[in-house]
Amino acid sequence: MNKKILILLTLTMLFATHQSAQAQDVQKVQTEKTQIEAEQQAVSITVSESAIHVKNAEKQILEIYNLAGVKVNSIRIDSADKVIEIASLPKGCYILKVGKTVRKCYLK
Repeated sequence: MNKKILILLTLTMLFATHQSAQAQDVQKVQTEKTQIEAEQQAVSITVSESAIHVKNAEKQILEIYNLAGVKVNSIRIDSADKVIEIASLPKGCYILKVGKTVRKCYLK
């Protein structure tokens, strides 16, 4: 009789541990998804005639690519609201990337 109770308790503990691990995995995935969505929504890139305005991208890197996919510049964003002059770039189309946020721009 004691053997049956011991087996039943062991199986119950294993099942409870498995369920708890699954719940933690689901919570971890949901937390990571929320963080990624918050990052994507928070970063803002706008372009005026000769400047790029980046918001909410502190400690990230702005990468500037030409249409051939060649990286022409890489700039570390050191504040939550940063304005970067781009008058030195040749006229043309560029792709701006900060984290997962990507924008196209055309310099005249």
